[in-house]
Parts: sequence; C-alpha cells; structure tokens
Amino acid sequence: MGHALQVRAGPPERLAPELLKSAFDASPEGLALTEDKRILYANPVFAELFGYTGPSQVLGKTLASFRPEGQPCTGIDCPDPARTSRGNRLCAFTGHGKDGAAVQVEASCASFRAQNREFVVVNVRDVSQRERRRLVRDSDRRFRAIFDAAPMGIVQCDMKGRVLKSNPAVARMLGYSRDELRGMHFRDFTHPEDVDRDVRLFEELVAGEREAYELELRYRKKDGGSGWVHLTVSLVRAHDREAQFAIAMTEDITERKRAEQQLRKAQKMEAVGRLVGGVAHDFNNLLTGILLYCDLLAADLEPHGRQRHHADEIRLAVEQGAALIQQLLAISRQQVIEPRILSINRTILETGNLLSRLIGENLELGLDLDERLGNVKMDPAQVQQILLNLVLNARDAISGTGRITVATTNCEFQPADSGLAQGAIPGIQLSVTDTGCGMAAETQSHLFEPFFTTKTSGRGNGLGLATVQGIVRNAGGTIQVESELGKGTCFTIILPRVPDTPSSRVSEILYSPGSGGETVLLVEDNLTVRQAARGILSESGYQVLEAANGAEALAVAQAHPCAIHLLVADLVMPGMSGRELVRELRTARPDLSVLFMTGYEPQPTGEPECNPVIYFRKPFTGAALLEKVHGILEDAARKSLKKCEGKRENL
Repeated sequence: MGHALQVRAGPPERLAPELLKSAFDASPEGLALTEDKRILYANPVFAELFGYTGPSQVLGKTLASFRPEGQPCTGIDCPDPARTSRGNRLCAFTGHGKDGAAVQVEASCASFRAQNREFVVVNVRDVSQRERRRLVRDSDRRFRAIFDAAPMGIVQCDMKGRVLKSNPAVARMLGYSRDELRGMHFRDFTHPEDVDRDVRLFEELVAGEREAYELELRYRKKDGGSGWVHLTVSLVRAHDREAQFAIAMTEDITERKRAEQQLRKAQKMEAVGRLVGGVAHDFNNLLTGILLYCDLLAADLEPHGRQRHHADEIRLAVEQGAALIQQLLAISRQQVIEPRILSINRTILETGNLLSRLIGENLELGLDLDERLGNVKMDPAQVQQILLNLVLNARDAISGTGRITVATTNCEFQPADSGLAQGAIPGIQLSVTDTGCGMAAETQSHLFEPFFTTKTSGRGNGLGLATVQGIVRNAGGTIQVESELGKGTCFTIILPRVPDTPSSRVSEILYSPGSGGETVLLVEDNLTVRQAARGILSESGYQVLEAANGAEALAVAQAHPCAIHLLVADLVMPGMSGRELVRELRTARPDLSVLFMTGYEPQPTGEPECNPVIYFRKPFTGAALLEKVHGILEDAARKSLKKCEGKRENL
C-alpha cells in the first residue's frame, strides 16, 4: 500500500505592490480607484474608454465629469448575479469622452476602508459594441419577421439564378416547400414561353448592363397549373460595389389578368354591339324585303315546279343570312326573344331537310328522338340556331365520310344557378354527336369564347358556340362537351321542361281570305319592306294605310275617319321613333293595338310601355307576319267584346 502525499497549505504569500499594480493595469475592463469621488488611480483601459491617452490624464477628475451635466448615474438591476460585486448594483449611463463622443457605459462600484480612509473601486466597461450587436440581432429578427409575413413573394438568388432563400408567399404561390425551392433555378418554375425573356434580362443584370428590371410573366406551379406574376429583380452590392446576390419581388397578378381578360372580352362585345346596332337595322330590312317578295312570288308558283324550287333556294339563302345576323345580335345581347311553348322534336324534324342539305351527301344525319319528349319554352329561331351551329360544327370536324347523330330524351338536372337544396328539376336533353377528329383539352378550354375558332379562314367566325352557350344559359339550361382527339365530339344541352303543349306554328305562307277586312296602318321608312308587307297584308284581305315616317303616319291617321285596328310600325325611324308615334296616335285612338317591327332588342326608355305593344323580329316571312297580325287582332276583338258585355251588365 502506498502512502498518499500530503501537502499542508501555508499562509498566503504577501504580494508586492508592483505586482498588484501590474494586475490592475492589465485588467481588460476599466478600473479606477476613487476617494471623495475623485480618481486617485486608473488603469489604461479606463482612460482609453473616455478618449484619453493615458491614466495620468484622468487623475484628480471626478466621476461626474464623465457624465453629461445633469444626468445622474442610474442604477439598474443586474440580470446576472455573477456580474455584481457582493450584491452591488450595476450603474448604467451615457458617458462622454475627451472629444465629446458619447459612449455607452456599464459600471459597478465597491467601497472599502483601508488606512482609516474610505475608497471606492469603480469597474467600467464599454457596452456600445454589445448594444450594436443587440441592435443588429433585433434588426435581423425584424427583417426575418417582415420577410416571412410579407404578402408579396421574395426570392434571394445567387448570380447564376439559383434560389438561396424564399419566403412563404413564394412557396404558397408555386406549391413548393421552401426546402424544395432552395437550389432550384428560376427557369424551373417559369413558363416555357416566357423563360427566354426572363433569362436574357437576368444575364444583362449580372453583366452590369442594368441595375434592375421588371416584367409580367407566367409561372408554373408544382401541380402543373400556371398563373401570372409581376416580377421586379434587382442586385444587392457590397461596399466595394461587388454584386453579391439578386433579390426578386413577385406579386401574383393572376386574378388581375383574369379581370383584364374579362374586361377585354366585354369591350369586344361592346364593339360588336355597336357594329351590330349600326348594321342590323339596314341588313334586316334588306332580308325582310327579300323574304316577303319571295313569299309573294312563291304564292303564284306550282308547289313542286322548277320556279318554286328556285324561290325556295332564295328563301334558304336569306334564312342563312338572317341566322348570321341573329348570331351577332345574340352575342351582343340585342336579339329580340319571342319564347313560346314548343317541341324540340318538331323543330328538329322541320329543320331536318335543311340540315341534310347543309352537311352534304358524304355525311349521314341520324335522328334518335324520344317520342315522349317534353316541351320547352324558347324562341323557335333560337332552337334552330342551336341545331344549325352544332350540326355545322360537327360537319366541319369530319373529313371524308362520317355520321352526325341528333338525339333527344327526357331527363332530370340541376340548374347551374340553383342552390343544392333545390334539387333536380325535369329537363329535356338534346345531344349532337359526330365521328370527327375530336378536340384537345386546350381547345376545349377556349371553346365558348367569342371569335375563337379552329376552322380555316372563311369557314368560321368564332361566334357559333358562344351564341349557343348564351342561348342555353338564358333559357336556364346547361351545355357540356365531351371530346377526345380522333374519337369525335358530343355536345349535350339540357333545358328545363314545361308541361304545356306546344303552340301551333305556321310553317308556310297562308293567305287568310276570311279576315274581317280590318284596317292596318303600316309605317316603314324602307320602301322595299313597306311595299312587300303591304302586298302580303292586302292579299290577305286587310285594308292597308301606309306611311314612310312618323309625321306622314299622323297625317294619314288624321285623314282617315274610320277605325284603325292595328299599327304596324318600324321601331327605329328617322325623325320620329315608333314609340313617339304611338304616344301621338293614342291621344286620339287610345285603344289602338301596336306591332313594332325591329331588327334588335329595343333598349329600355325608363317610361312605362304602351299596352298592348308587341315586338316583332326582322327579318320575317309573310306567314309569320300574318300569324302575328291575326293573333293581335283576335286578342283585341276578345277584349272589346268583354268590355261591351261588361257595359251591358252595368246597364
């Protein structure tokens, strides 16, 4: 067993005063020995802290001379007990040096007694640097908070375009996490069609040819989607002007772009409306005159003769021209709508011959019509527009031989503008299916945009499907398309079903010799239309008074002592409009019935409408004119009879 070495500690060695002085001078913090608040001795650090070259320059100075006048030393609680001396409090003040420069000082004092004298040892340290570090840390924290909370995307990139840092707004916009974005090149999430422009500007930025740039471009999301961003990119340079990195500020403007597209579309529609409003009136007058004279001509021809065939061809050409005008009017929301209860099946059958001739002999037109199909309430001309547009589109999608199938059936459906609580309602389904080339998804996304077309020049104006969609929506229905490249296309339209039976419809011109010889005042500024309409009405047994304008009509009415049963007038005429004419005539003839002829939807005037007033769409056939006139006069006769019976009962 060994013996442990035991060392006995002796009394502490007394240190020489020179050694204590050297330790005092070597302290990394400022030290000063004071008596009666004056400095007896200070180490070099204390002197340098206040801007003096040596301790000798501060000897004899009071501690108060190192503080601004009137600013006492403020005691503060020390957060770290280890930094206090025997429980002494810390003292913090803003001192000033020899040259007046401010210095942040933290001090602690300890008093002791020696040689029957009271001394105080002052320990001071410069906290300016520590305060600067704190301010930097606070600034970094504030910057990070702003960086993370900013609604605008911020990306820091190196000089090669790779992402160094990004904030959450960028991650939300692109769908990547911040870790995923780190190291990615901005090319990776820029739309391929816009990336070349962005790369070129970034290279000019790095080369020093520009200090910043901004542009609008499309971005690609992680899930494959895309959007629009307003991008501002600038360089961050060091003190020596050396470029360190690039900062990109990104503002998602996808919604704004969509709003701009909708505005441009609305402006385009407004321009179309102005164009249509200016052209439709004159063009419809021209077509109306041709149709009426065609009817007058056909009435004297053999039903199956060669000349009758030529007249029918003229009618067909005019109807196609009228359909084009109606497309423009529907797109610009100026179309005159005359809804009635009708059978879609009947309209298809009546249009079948026309459709077969339009699609040609190389295509087969198949009809699969539900015999129990319900009725709808729509304008018959609009139903024809739907059929013509969809069948002609199907025709253009087929090269060579093929088949187009028009089918109908009853169904239940959920209206697009109804709440889920309403439930399904009865509907009828109309579908047009072709065996053509089909469409890609990108084409389908633009399918119902006005003026969008995939057809070659001269074969389409881009209005057909937009017209169909507008008609269907206005009728409370829905339209869907299913298509695949190489496998054909199917358009499905669902419309609300109504229980009533369809009203009768005159399909050919019928002169009614059994009319009661009623008097009709015909006012039309277009000579061709006026003469043709007069011929139709006269040959049907009506007495016709005619005038070219409002002033002439007032003179004719005043000179006619007998009753005028019906006013047939153009709504838009030079000098005096149709509405103004009605107001003038009804002062003397309050029960006058009115039929307005117009090429487009009449604009509201803000005044109560004259009753009874009926709008009649141009162009029209002789049969349609007679049907409308006959219906109005029958209505007026029934009301007059009831009025007389009421008077007799009162007697």
